[in-house]
Amino acid sequence: MSDQLAFDFTLPTLQQTPAVQQSSLSTSESTAPKEDKFMYGGGSAKEAEFFKMFDQLAAESNRALHTVFDDFCLMGRCIVHNFGMREALLARYMPKYEQCHTEYHERAKYYKQPQIVLILSMLKTLSELLAWQPDDYLGRYFGQMRLDKHFHGQFFTPIHVCEFMAAVAFGDGLPQGKPYVTVAEPACGSGAMIIGLIRHLQKQGMTDLGGRLAILATDIDSLCVNMAYLQLGILGLSVRITHGNSLTDEVRSSNGFIDRILFVMPNLQINTCLGYFK
Repeated sequence: MSDQLAFDFTLPTLQQTPAVQQSSLSTSESTAPKEDKFMYGGGSAKEAEFFKMFDQLAAESNRALHTVFDDFCLMGRCIVHNFGMREALLARYMPKYEQCHTEYHERAKYYKQPQIVLILSMLKTLSELLAWQPDDYLGRYFGQMRLDKHFHGQFFTPIHVCEFMAAVAFGDGLPQGKPYVTVAEPACGSGAMIIGLIRHLQKQGMTDLGGRLAILATDIDSLCVNMAYLQLGILGLSVRITHGNSLTDEVRSSNGFIDRILFVMPNLQINTCLGYFK
């Protein structure tokens, strides 16, 4: 891998940039795509733009579409994990921090710098979409492009079904009198069930969900772990996602923190990020 493609996750520098800001799971005017009228269940122009970026990345890198999708989810998960790391947690989670750094480099070596810029732009666009409307964008793209045939035949529950199930389970909102509520998702897939819960709670007028939910999620597939962590991490949720088998209690790896992580990327400065390529 060329030294020019090395991504430096130096935390103190990142904390001084405007790229990392607190997320309250709100649709701020500064991050919402104003020219785009969001359509329930997908289909917005911004979403179409995001999906086309995968085709562009595959063409420019000469890699298969399912491969660049897997690369984007893994590299995005590494960026979200390490960008969202607070200095107070760095010592505690240093092995995971270094693991993400290594994993990122192992995939980045397949891309030239212009393609890395494109990946960062894709991450920014995904963040803008999630700030505009929480939804399972990665899961929907995975299904539309029939990428399941290259992995394990996964089918991700449509977001409106997830939101309905959340409404049945949580009714008028979270239980009162508790500082936070633990939510367990034993087969999280792309994180759609949790995103459906967020949509339902937001409609109940609840905010600051990053500090009110402790999410413990598991999936047997590493791609799903990356998809879920990427989307839920951008939403600023406190989440621990385990790569393992919920039925046998087998644990292969775990990402995330019970401690609250405040992270949002709609204001990601692409030029600033490029400064970390050495």
